[in-house]
Amino acid sequence: MSEVYVGIDVGSTMCAAAVRNEGGKILKGCKFSTTENNLVEFVSGLEGDVSVLFEEGEMAGWMCRLLLPHADSVEVCDPKRNAWVYKENKADPVDAMKLSEILRLGGYKVVYHTDDEEMATFKIVVQHHQQMVKNTTRIKNQIKSRLRQQGVIITGGVVYTEDGRHEAISRVYNTPVQRIRLQDFRLLDDAERQRDKAERLMVRESGAFPAIARLKKIPGVAIIGASRFFAYVQDSSRFNLSELNKYSRLAVVGSESGDKPLGPEHLNRDGNGTLKDISRKAYNGAMRTKEPNGIKEFHRRSLQRTGDRTNARLNTQRKILAVMLAVMREGGKYSDDRVNG
Repeated sequence: MSEVYVGIDVGSTMCAAAVRNEGGKILKGCKFSTTENNLVEFVSGLEGDVSVLFEEGEMAGWMCRLLLPHADSVEVCDPKRNAWVYKENKADPVDAMKLSEILRLGGYKVVYHTDDEEMATFKIVVQHHQQMVKNTTRIKNQIKSRLRQQGVIITGGVVYTEDGRHEAISRVYNTPVQRIRLQDFRLLDDAERQRDKAERLMVRESGAFPAIARLKKIPGVAIIGASRFFAYVQDSSRFNLSELNKYSRLAVVGSESGDKPLGPEHLNRDGNGTLKDISRKAYNGAMRTKEPNGIKEFHRRSLQRTGDRTNARLNTQRKILAVMLAVMREGGKYSDDRVNG
């Protein structure tokens, strides 16, 4: 059976699609409204071994799971690596043709999306919790900033307590502004309630995944770190350790021309900042514990070996992620031997 290569340029309201054969000839091109029925009807109506490619975007995960039952292959590519596909207009037939050619030639970087609906749903739950945490932090920062505009300078978290907020507002001598600051605190109260609800939902949904129960036993990780790691990694076979470090923005990279370095080595900036954040929070948590643990011992040895606190911390963050990946992949309980054995 002949192979056909489908490129879809996706917009929120319209899609443009192009179909090529193995020889590169355009067989079909069309535009249609972005609906579930239209996408399925278009892809399922093609003859041959159908491969589909579109760029990463807010609808990519949904489209992957939608179209995979109706095609032999559905992949998402990284738009940052597709300079050839000039993105000015959505649902561009020319871009769809370029995507179909990129797919035929294999010249693209795949962005991972799970085909597991339960896993995809859990990631949405985790991301919702993260957004609620960010909203709460944003409102807290906004409160302090607006108080400073009135000459009220307060450090630390006492201003968010019941007594602290009343004391802060009493130092604002303009009555209308006092009322506005009270509204800010009420917004914070609501944001904290929504954050707590999101956390309870995440904890409840995490019970469906036994790996999370194992991950949260790692020193410093706890339920939130375990849930975030599991939701973002999804499939532990995706990475070896080098790839995990790079994806987590913890790999050391440098520019070279021939054998000559063009600049100092630094941590890579591509990848997912969430995993880096997980590793840092786990590091902080493990180091704060009163009892000895494998993470603290690994850090002690790394500091002794390198003589540099930053390098020792980064080495420990990498080790934490490596242990988390191993626990997720191999099963079994955490033990300090996994860190220092």
